[in-house]
Amino acid sequence: MIIKKATYGNFRNLRDVTVNFSDGVNVLWGMNAQGKSNVLEGLYYFARGRSFRGVKDRDLVTFGEAAARCEIEFIRGEGAAVRLGAAIPASGKKKLYRNGAPLKGSAEMLGNFKAVLFCPAHLSLVSGGPAERRQYLDIAIAQNSAAYIYYLSNYRRFLAERNALLKRCAAGVSVSREEWETYAEQLSVAASEIYSFRDEYCRAVSDDVAAYFREMTGGRETPLLSYTSQMDGFVTDEGDHPEVKAETKEGLYLKLTSNIEREVAAGSTLWGPHKDDVHITLNGNEAKFFASQGQQRSLALSMKLAEGEFSRRMSGEYPVFLLDDVFSELDDSRRRFIMESLKGRQIIVTSCEPSVVPGGDFGNIAYFRVAGGEVGGPDGEM
Repeated sequence: MIIKKATYGNFRNLRDVTVNFSDGVNVLWGMNAQGKSNVLEGLYYFARGRSFRGVKDRDLVTFGEAAARCEIEFIRGEGAAVRLGAAIPASGKKKLYRNGAPLKGSAEMLGNFKAVLFCPAHLSLVSGGPAERRQYLDIAIAQNSAAYIYYLSNYRRFLAERNALLKRCAAGVSVSREEWETYAEQLSVAASEIYSFRDEYCRAVSDDVAAYFREMTGGRETPLLSYTSQMDGFVTDEGDHPEVKAETKEGLYLKLTSNIEREVAAGSTLWGPHKDDVHITLNGNEAKFFASQGQQRSLALSMKLAEGEFSRRMSGEYPVFLLDDVFSELDDSRRRFIMESLKGRQIIVTSCEPSVVPGGDFGNIAYFRVAGGEVGGPDGEM
C-alpha cells in the first residue's frame, strides 16, 4: 500500500496544504508545533477513524473556521488509486467519502487504508497499563476485520448501557431479571467473538515479535505474547473455535447473571474483555517488572513491527508506516534497526532534524520542510 497524496484544508494549522509523497522514505522536518504531527494525524485518521491524539473531531478544525477537510489518495497492490475524504464540521456530524461517494460512517471506511503508527507514547506499551495494550490489539485487528469492528462496537454500546443501568439500580430504580438477562446475552455474544479475535492475534504475532526482538538484541532472550482474559477460565481445553466461543459465551453469561448485586455495588460491569490484557514475558519473566527500559523499548518496537506483518498476511501487502517523532526517543542502533526492517516499504517520519534517518542504503528519501502550517516540496523549498 502506497499513499501518493494528501490534502488538508483548515485541518489543525494546515489551512491549505497538499503533500505528494515518495514511494520510499519521507521525512517531514521542522521545529516543534509547526504541523508535522498534524500531517500524520490526518493520514492516520483514515486508518483508525479518529485522531490518534485522543481528541474529538471538532478539535481538528482550525480555530474560528466552520469545518476541516482532509483527503488522501493511495494505491492498493496493483489496483487503481483510491481516494478517501473527510469533511469535519466544528459542530455537527462528519461526512466521509470514498472516490467521491458518501460512506455511512467510520466502520465502512476502516480497512480501506492501512497504516501502522509508532509514536513516543507507544514506547510504554510494555510498561503501561492494560488499556494501552487492549488499544494496541483493537487498532491492529480492526484495520483488518470488519467483523471485529462490528462486535467491538456492539460490545462497547451494550457495556455503556449496562453500566448506566447498574448505576440507576444503585439509585433505587427497579430492573427486571429479564432485562439483566438480555444485556448478559448481548454482551456475552460480542465478548466471545472479541476474545477469539484477540487470542488469535496474539498467537499470530508472538513469533514475529520474538524474531524482531532477537534480531534487535542479538538473540540473547526470547519474548512471548499471550492474551490473558477472565474468560480463559471458561475454556476447558484447546478445542476448535466454535467450542471455545460457546464456552466463553456461556461462562460470561453466567457471570453477568449471577453477580448482579456485586456489580450494582461497584457501579460497573466487572467481567468481560474490557478487563483483559496482553501478557508479555521475557525468558519466562514478566517483562513489565523484570525487563530493563531498553528491553521494554525493544519489545514495543517489535510489537509495532509485528503489527505490520499481521496486516501484510491479512491483506497481502504491507501498510504505510508512520513514525511520529519516535527517532528522537531512540538510540542510533534502534533507529538503524527500524530502517533496515522497513526497507522497501513506504515510511513517513517526522523529526526536528532532517538528518534523522541514519546513514545507509534505504532507497529514495524525500525531505519536506514544515513551518507555520506549510509543507515544502521534496526539495525543502516552501
